[in-house]
Amino acid sequence: MIYLFLSILCSAAIFIIFKLFEKYKVNTFTAIVVNYCIAGITGFVSLGEIPSVENVSSAPWLMNSLILGVVFISLFNIMAITAQKLGPSVASIANKMALIVPVIFAIFYYNDSVNAFKIIGIALALVGVYLSTHKTKVDGKKLDKRLLAIPLALFLGSGFIDAFLKYNQDAYLNNSVLDAKLFPAITFLTAFSIGVIFMVIDKSKRDFSANTIIGGVVLGVINYGSIFFLIQIFNHSTLESSVVFPINNMGVVLTTAIASLLLFKEKFSTKNKIGVLVSIIALLLITLST
Repeated sequence: MIYLFLSILCSAAIFIIFKLFEKYKVNTFTAIVVNYCIAGITGFVSLGEIPSVENVSSAPWLMNSLILGVVFISLFNIMAITAQKLGPSVASIANKMALIVPVIFAIFYYNDSVNAFKIIGIALALVGVYLSTHKTKVDGKKLDKRLLAIPLALFLGSGFIDAFLKYNQDAYLNNSVLDAKLFPAITFLTAFSIGVIFMVIDKSKRDFSANTIIGGVVLGVINYGSIFFLIQIFNHSTLESSVVFPINNMGVVLTTAIASLLLFKEKFSTKNKIGVLVSIIALLLITLST
């Protein structure tokens, strides 16, 4: 369970860090690029060595890792915009309600079990996440509904990443500690390479101030941890993925909501509080379904 706890902690921290970027005038794009560089380096450090080009080029998961790298940097920018424009909790809801995508994938592709507790728990999880983070105003201003297209993109992208990550873990990463560490490292370095290209093309995306570099470094270490620990959950836990995703995602939502309340004094309505209660009930039901 330690891997589940660490994954939740790292994932929740990402949303909080994005909100802090705005406060400390961090250039989001540059910080994200730095983050991916550091995340990749962290992966190599955890390996204790730099793998040979031959080992990487012959890896059966290489193309999938490259695809994820492209999606990662695109989604991270969308996540940052959502957290800054709509608040960390809204970014969290869009990201974590996407749990339905990998859950459906696991049930149909891996034949995960289906019972009343799991169905009701997942349904309540979606309701709980929505209610606990729903808002019509941001920083006292009425929410511009056109901005909802941003979290929608975040929802779809997050669902794809979770399902695709589970597929790769099951197909390529569950029998090799080396691959389990190398896969996210290559994914992050792919995202870093794409980010550098954009920075070269567009000077406005470049900002090497101290706050930006520090923010990117901190985010990079935490970001690597969020993916690495999720892979380790699947490698070492007996829980089905259709149980892991709801528990992990709900944990992130609740942790983010609590942190937002304490750190940013976000206002929570009665609807939000009911959502937290429903989320807790959902977690209990999903746990009982195993």
